[in-house]
Order: sequence, then C-alpha cells, then structure tokens
Amino acid sequence: MVEEKFEWMLAGELVEGCTSPPVCPAHWNSPLQAQLHDGVSECEGVWTFNIKQGYFGDIDLDGLVVSYAFNIPSPFPPEQKDAPWKCIIFIDEKASSEQAQALEKIYRECWKDMGDVIAVKRARIEFKKELLNGGPAARHTVHIEGVYDLVARPFRTKDGGPRYINSLSGSIVNVGRSEVNRFRDADLPRGTWDKPGMSVTYHDFTVNPKKHAWML
Repeated sequence: MVEEKFEWMLAGELVEGCTSPPVCPAHWNSPLQAQLHDGVSECEGVWTFNIKQGYFGDIDLDGLVVSYAFNIPSPFPPEQKDAPWKCIIFIDEKASSEQAQALEKIYRECWKDMGDVIAVKRARIEFKKELLNGGPAARHTVHIEGVYDLVARPFRTKDGGPRYINSLSGSIVNVGRSEVNRFRDADLPRGTWDKPGMSVTYHDFTVNPKKHAWML
C-alpha cells in the first residue's frame, strides 16, 4: 500500500502538564477542581510537541519543538459549545524563518477548532524524555527559557509499565504527576502558576490536514 502524501505532516511525542490534580477531569469532559482555582472550574497548562518527523511541502521540520500554553474555558465544561480555548504558540528558536512560518501555519490550523491564538512567540525550548526500563513509561523535562518549567514523572504499574487512561476521544494516554510545574507569561489571561503535583499526560502524536486532533 502506498502511504498517502499530505501537504504537511507532523509526528512525534508530546507531554502535557496542567494545573488540575491527576488525572485531569477534562479528559472525561467533567468539571475541574474549583477549590484549587479560586472557586471556578477551570484549568491551565502546556502541551509540548517534540517533532521527530515533519514537513510542510518541501520544508523539513524534523527535530523541532513547539508548545501550546493554554487556558481551558472558564467554567468548564463550557455552557456554550463555541466557548474558546485560548493559547500562545511557542516555536523553537532553532527553526529557520521558513520553518517557523510553516509551523505557525500548521499549529494555527490545528488549534482553529479549539479557539483563539493570542500570540505566536519564538523561544528556546528544551524537551527531554528518559525511558524507564526501556519504556514506554518515561520521565519528561520541558524548559521554555524565561517562561516555563516542567519536570514530570510517570505513574507506573507494579511491573514497571506505564499507567494509562482512555481519553474522551478514546485514545490511549499515559499519565503521571509533575514535580515542577511553573509558568509565567502575562499575555495569557491566566498566565501565572506554580503548581507541582498536578496532572501530566504523554503519548505519541500525528497530525496532518485530515487529522488536526493530536489526542487521537
């Protein structure tokens, strides 16, 4: 079978840290822990994508990193179907101008059904993944210079395998807990937090023009 060639494609691995205790109820479209968010059912977090394979036309995107820093609609679940999620897109400073433009187009397209992109910024982003006992359970470290730090450890089964859930989309999502979870960017409405011990998820991802949802 010949593999379909798309206008663009990204594949790799991602990690998300948020400000709700494990496992974040948003994965089941359930109310969030209001007692931890000033009495409101809301949450914030960062998805970071380590792109192992990617292209936009003839532009190679292998080896680059992109993050979405986001606000879930408040309150959650939203009362109206079109309540926007808000995000800032951080693009790897290692990307050339051409690569950065391609990544912005892709990540704006993937986010458009979620809500609003407030800003797009270039940043030094470090993504580290340490497989435990050969994986797939893994520790993750993410650093966005001057903005974000995440140190995450996985939940594991008795035999050392990863603990996981089926998300709202039905996909398999590995879960864990943050040891460091700190963010500061005033351009995001709820853009300051320092909340270790909160929910972490991680899994592989693939997106293309026919598949915008990285959770599937």
